[in-house]
Amino acid sequence: MRVARSTRTLIAAALAAVLLAACGSTDQAAPMSVGSTAPAAASPTPSEPTTSAQPTPPSTSISPVTALTAPPSTADPTPAPVAPAVPVPPGGLVTPDDMAQAAAAVAAMSVPGQAGSVIMASSANAVGTDEISRLHLGGVNLLGSKGIVNGTENGTPAEVAAVTAALQNQAAAGDPPLLIASDQEYGLVTRLVNGFTEFPGADELSGISDTAAAAAVTETVTAAAAAEMLAVGINVDFALDADVLPASGKSGVAGRTFGSDPQRVGTLVAAAVRGYQSAGLAATIKHFPGIGRVATDTHKALPSLDIGCEEWNAVESVPMRAGVDAGSALVMTGHIELPAVGATGLSSAFSSAVVTDLLRGSGLAGCNGLNFHGVAVSDSFVMAPVLNAYGPAEAAWRGLAAGLDIVLMPKDPAAAVAGIVTAVGDGSLAPARLQEAATRVYALRLALARSPIPSLDVVGSDAHAAIAADARSRG
Repeated sequence: MRVARSTRTLIAAALAAVLLAACGSTDQAAPMSVGSTAPAAASPTPSEPTTSAQPTPPSTSISPVTALTAPPSTADPTPAPVAPAVPVPPGGLVTPDDMAQAAAAVAAMSVPGQAGSVIMASSANAVGTDEISRLHLGGVNLLGSKGIVNGTENGTPAEVAAVTAALQNQAAAGDPPLLIASDQEYGLVTRLVNGFTEFPGADELSGISDTAAAAAVTETVTAAAAAEMLAVGINVDFALDADVLPASGKSGVAGRTFGSDPQRVGTLVAAAVRGYQSAGLAATIKHFPGIGRVATDTHKALPSLDIGCEEWNAVESVPMRAGVDAGSALVMTGHIELPAVGATGLSSAFSSAVVTDLLRGSGLAGCNGLNFHGVAVSDSFVMAPVLNAYGPAEAAWRGLAAGLDIVLMPKDPAAAVAGIVTAVGDGSLAPARLQEAATRVYALRLALARSPIPSLDVVGSDAHAAIAADARSRG
């Protein structure tokens, strides 16, 4: 959508006022605390709001789903610039201008449009359908199901590029590119395999004994890997795994991380973030607050990280903080309990203590916060800790209320959108919290629109094969 500059600026001012009232300050050094928007005594009842009876949006909203732009403005065409409504991530891809433009665009959306913009659907739902345009979705995660990835006979670079192009064609005219992601960690978790360079993953890169050399090679490898993803239309990588492995014993993410030394893991995490994002790809560090020292597969059950804040500060938080300080565009939360901050009984995706106080803020109960201002996304909403707690409609708004900006792969995207709209209408989810999330997501989309798109010739190129071979020779 395109909105007149004067309209966008005035709308941005209004949104800034709303968010200031809800969150207290737009000072970049002071993170906003917004996770308290969920009801204080919410219980984990797995019931879902009825999606067919959505409340009428407040009078300040533009109610029809299709009416996503504001009416023309007769105001002065050159008003004074307006500050961003939410803090800008330092050192990342997003700029203050991105935030201001995003605030204007989001304020011009209807509530259903805002709700759709914070949903990233699975390729199983989105590929070959009109779901993106119909629900105004913000993005898609490419998996094996209908995503033309993970294949040995299909999933060539040209085929992946055709799929992503078709998805982007559903974005509204004038909007920035959709967020199109994949879990391309390399090593054990590799989605792009047919015709793509087989770069070493975190486990192999950590085998380079000299830490400085390992960091340099990691940055080179991730920059080359990012170029291949961008060439086929993927602009977000749900990698890298910043978890710390136990010194001994089992881990649910064994073979996927940089190891068990928190400081060394942090050095390599920061290098990977710099590499990915130097090419224009949005990196994601995961799985906050840390799942490396638990053996449970979080796809199947909800484990608990039973450690105190002093230990968490010295271990799990170290590489996460390193990735945030390096400017990581996204942080993915894992489905885990953290009793040290009172997050028990439900996934951390639904915990404002974890997402708002610990990830975004200065901390809680002795656990030091990360002051992250980028896009917060949870691990998939089709994993057991989510499905066992709520239906897709309720899960979506509760995740946003806790502080998430993206609801990833809800089981039923249409129900998730309807659930968010219903929650805004009945007061369960503050409108300012939805607008804040949508602003962060839209701003990242604007930032990624500036990323250079390499030719398909870089994919599986001799130059990249040489980079991969050199990295492995050093291990």
